[in-house]
Amino acid sequence: MQFHSSVTEAGTHIANIRKPLLRRAIQVTLATGLVAMLAVSVPRGVTAQDDRSCRNATLRGDYGFLVSGIRAVGPGTTEMFVGTGLQTYDGDGGFTQVDSAHGQLTGVVRDRQAGGTYEVNPDCTGTATLIFPGVPFPIESTFVIVNHGAEVKSAVMSPQPNLVTVVAHRK
Repeated sequence: MQFHSSVTEAGTHIANIRKPLLRRAIQVTLATGLVAMLAVSVPRGVTAQDDRSCRNATLRGDYGFLVSGIRAVGPGTTEMFVGTGLQTYDGDGGFTQVDSAHGQLTGVVRDRQAGGTYEVNPDCTGTATLIFPGVPFPIESTFVIVNHGAEVKSAVMSPQPNLVTVVAHRK
């Protein structure tokens, strides 16, 4: 019996220590769960800068770009090409650019000057019209402004049969 008595006393001592620890663990678990629920319930991406309110002035300054795709080079003829350049937006709806490109059929063209106009919508999408001197038609594209104006992604819409994409980053 003596042995049974000492085991019971030791078991009681451990049980007395475990009760406060168990209560504390439950409190910590509940607090952690509450914090996790609050974190999940807050909408993602809600910041003062994420109001997606853009305007022409969102595009201001120099943007380096890489362009690639298929372009028309004559009646019924297209070529694959790549190019790089720099567009400078004035913040008021106008831009200039200088580019260099290499076409499958036309070869290399360096330091070609062009300019145009653009319009930015409040949802950070927009349109642009690019005019190359000596080319009888404008190049029209649509774009989206991302990363708070640090990047512009665009695609040529006309003339057909172009399939051209551009990614521009603020310099």
